[in-house]
Order: sequence, then C-alpha cells, then structure tokens
Amino acid sequence: MEELEKLYTINDVAQMMGFTTRTIRNYIKDGTLQGRKVGAQWRFTMADIKNMFNNDVFLGDKAQQNRQTVMGFLKSRENELEGKNHVCAIVDCACEDQKAGQKIYEKLVDVINNKKDKLPARFDYEFRKEENKARFYLLGSPEFVAATLQKLG
Repeated sequence: MEELEKLYTINDVAQMMGFTTRTIRNYIKDGTLQGRKVGAQWRFTMADIKNMFNNDVFLGDKAQQNRQTVMGFLKSRENELEGKNHVCAIVDCACEDQKAGQKIYEKLVDVINNKKDKLPARFDYEFRKEENKARFYLLGSPEFVAATLQKLG
C-alpha cells in the first residue's frame, strides 16, 4: 500500500520558515506559495514548500529576515531561551546547485521535526546562487545546534 504524503498547514509552514501566518497567506495570495485547499483550509506538501525557495520574492524576503534574526540575536532581542544558554550559528555549505541545497535543508527539517526537548529552536535557509552555496542560520540550545551541525557534517 502506498504511503500518504504529509500535508502541512499554514501554521506549520509559518513555524518552519520563521514567518507569521499573515506573511504565509500573502505568499499564497501572490502565488509565491502554492498548495491546495482541503475544505476551507490550505494544505501544502514538502514539494510545495521547496518550490517557494525558487521564487525571487521569497528569497529576498528570507535574506532580509535572516539578517534581522542575526542582528536581533546579537542585540539580545531574540531571547526565546531566557535564562538558558543559546547559540546562533551561520553555516555555509558548498553545493553543486540549488537541488543539493534542498537536500541538506530536508535533513534539517527532519532534525527540527524530531527534536526531543521543548526548548524553542529554529533554522533558516537561503541558497546563494552567485556563490553556489546553501546558507543555514541555526538558533537554539547548544544541543539543538550541535545535533544540527552533525547532520550537516
């Protein structure tokens, strides 16, 4: 029997991307993110989410958001782990092409989806075409960042 593909909600996509649900709805409206309606609710496959990474509007927004995330961390504004140790890491992975970057991204989605602790953590991704590299921004507990870095190794 064929296994059903996992479908993600607007909330799921917003959490994965580090955007608000309003931003995700705007991406749906302008065609940056495509999915399907199931009843009155939107659902997205992982392929739908990956396709969003090929859209120039999304890539520009994501790069700007990533810069703001790092600056917020440096200025202690992104302190979701109040009173706990937390780490911000930027990792560049040389890639043959964007498809190779997507494969690395999928590994990291698996790490965050299977995270055991309840501490907030996230990662962001952008592919830098001009340099042929995938850039990952990791924020969270030292354990989360270490586990994520092991997946990149």
